[in-house]
Amino acid sequence: MPKANSGAAAATARLTYAVELARGSSHISSTLTPETERRAIVETVAEFCELYGETNLPLFQKLLAEEVQQRGKNEAALAVAQFKFACNCSLR
Repeated sequence: MPKANSGAAAATARLTYAVELARGSSHISSTLTPETERRAIVETVAEFCELYGETNLPLFQKLLAEEVQQRGKNEAALAVAQFKFACNCSLR
């Protein structure tokens, strides 16, 4: 994958993770309380780590935050962008 900061990397990642981004942003955007929002973020990020490992997690989180923001959920997008996750999966 190209450098993480490049537009090409973001475009490639957006295509590669399209299903995870759509599902995660929908799940996060549909929450009604801060607690369910946090759980949705944890679930989405944990599923990503399980599938892909943590190497591209920062880029995925950036794209996920953008997707959530496009749904009009600015506070949730900020929570996604600032979320810290320790990946305990086998795909590191």
